[in-house]
Amino acid sequence: MNIKRKIFTLTFFTAIIPILIISLITFSIFSEKLKKVENQKIDLLNQAIEKTLNKEIDTSSEMLKYLSYTYTNKDNHLKGGKIDTTDENRQIHMLHHMENLAKLEKTLKFIAFGTADKKMIFDNSAGNQNLSADYDPTTRPWYIGALNSKGVYLSDVFTHIGTGNPIVTLSKKVVSNGKVVGVLAAMVDLSHLSEEISKYKIGTSGTFFIVDENNKILIDGGNNKKNFSYISKMDLFAKDHFEVVKTTLLGQRFYHIKKIKRLNLFLIGSAYEKDLNSTILKLRTYTVEVVVLTIIFILAILSILNISFNNSLNRLTYIIESISRGNYSKNIDKLTKIIDDKNEFNFMKNAIEKMSYEIIKREHDLIYISETDQLTNCYSRRAIINFIEKEIEQSKFFDLNFSLIMFDFDKFKKVNDSFGHLFGDLVLKDVSKVMLENIKTTDSLGRYGGEEFLILLPNTKLSEGIKVAERLRKITEKLSWEYDTVITISMGVAENLKNDDLDSILERVDNLLYKAKNNGRNKVEY
Repeated sequence: MNIKRKIFTLTFFTAIIPILIISLITFSIFSEKLKKVENQKIDLLNQAIEKTLNKEIDTSSEMLKYLSYTYTNKDNHLKGGKIDTTDENRQIHMLHHMENLAKLEKTLKFIAFGTADKKMIFDNSAGNQNLSADYDPTTRPWYIGALNSKGVYLSDVFTHIGTGNPIVTLSKKVVSNGKVVGVLAAMVDLSHLSEEISKYKIGTSGTFFIVDENNKILIDGGNNKKNFSYISKMDLFAKDHFEVVKTTLLGQRFYHIKKIKRLNLFLIGSAYEKDLNSTILKLRTYTVEVVVLTIIFILAILSILNISFNNSLNRLTYIIESISRGNYSKNIDKLTKIIDDKNEFNFMKNAIEKMSYEIIKREHDLIYISETDQLTNCYSRRAIINFIEKEIEQSKFFDLNFSLIMFDFDKFKKVNDSFGHLFGDLVLKDVSKVMLENIKTTDSLGRYGGEEFLILLPNTKLSEGIKVAERLRKITEKLSWEYDTVITISMGVAENLKNDDLDSILERVDNLLYKAKNNGRNKVEY
């Protein structure tokens, strides 16, 4: 191998090996993180759907408990010398509450009361039940189940004969003066949950559906009849939680299967594997494209270098041949000039510097990703802290003022506990978006940690900073949310002092934030 090939080979591999290593490491790290995030997302979606089911059942259970209290006069409504607390008045009083409660939940088909003397009482929403004259509620499974239960009896899910919808019955015995006077029953129509479940997606288009022990789809969050056919013959109840991948005509189909023990049902999430891993596939494609483009770029540089190197060799050969023929003076000067310039080495150096620049640029891109909060798309804690430190230095050097706002969401743990972390994440994301839209481009919003955020207002006095904080607080309070939830924030505002450092101004604005919380929340303290 001649020296030219050695130089070219060394240059090529010196440039390409670091790029390959960086690309492979980057892809490996981010693909693993993306897989982990996707699995966590599916688990959260499972929990959210199961929580929705449990909420409907728990709500109906509480209704029955409350109606039982009204019958036994535990709500103290019937107490008083002028009111007769006979069983008939107790039933009338309880029926009044049944009528009101039946209107509250759209999943509640109706509430009924089967008396110990074999009578049935329905709320108005039940309509005509067409019961036979000899219908005896005391022989029904829901009645017997309630008698044998200490609390609220929950039946298995069954299909309503008239509507074909999945139904579950809850029942509770009513005891007065130590005697069972009847059983309250609530019929819950689970089909209404199809619309709610359809909101949850796996990947970009995957959906959830619920099946019973007979492998029948009860609640469908999408058109999953065909998707279910690939696993419909499996023994789904063999385990409580597992995953399956099936080969279909359109590719590998992923199934995430989890048992809902309370109802003896299975929640199944289904999506094509390529759809589920679309982000990872895109990342792999981008990585390959970057490597290929880099190789093409290096080969182009080496081709140019080869032409330049050959031209220099040809010139050098010509000059040496001229010198060998006796033409010394001018040709020796030209030879010295060629050797001193070292054109080829400088060219290779420049080519490597250009390739190094591309590597540094990609590293900067990775740094940018690491300094951006992935959920809210605002600055990360490290980034906003760096901005504050720089602003402190500039303010001292140029004698400028700046204001710093720290805000925190009020009772955010309660929001997460009540509506799930997915809803909490949506609140953080949407409020951050609104904040970014309502501050100047020179201002900086960063997530300090959890639900705490910092807003840096350069060249802004305290009075103006207070106005900005009040405006943002009001905007946040007026935002509309699902579940009719009101989201508020508490804020602290501080202006830099002459001898401030990072710790002192953060401590000051943090104390102001907690002052706002202690003074009733949804306030701005400064």
